[in-house]
Amino acid sequence: MAEIGREIGNRNGSKLPASREAAVQQGLAYYQEIAAERDALAREVASLKSEIAAHKVCTEAQASQITEMESRCLSYRAERDQAMVDRAKYETLLIGIQSQLRAFHIPNEPLVRADGD
Repeated sequence: MAEIGREIGNRNGSKLPASREAAVQQGLAYYQEIAAERDALAREVASLKSEIAAHKVCTEAQASQITEMESRCLSYRAERDQAMVDRAKYETLLIGIQSQLRAFHIPNEPLVRADGD
């Protein structure tokens, strides 16, 4: 760094006094420290941006999974509801048939049997 101070003095045609040369060296050292710190911070920012992007991808994937699960639940509910409607229709039909059998005094079995039968 002392050489840089001498080069500056040589460009102007005069040599810098020792105190000025020390100030130049100190200024250059401070500038290099700041530049190194700035570079380290820039690397850290780039790393954090990459980490944020990865977290965003994970979040979007989880949101997609949640949406898919909600869709499945809705379709399963619709299927269950349709099965309940169908069961009610069949029960109504069977009750109607049972009523007709009773009306004509035809023997019939109960609609629901116990497990042991």
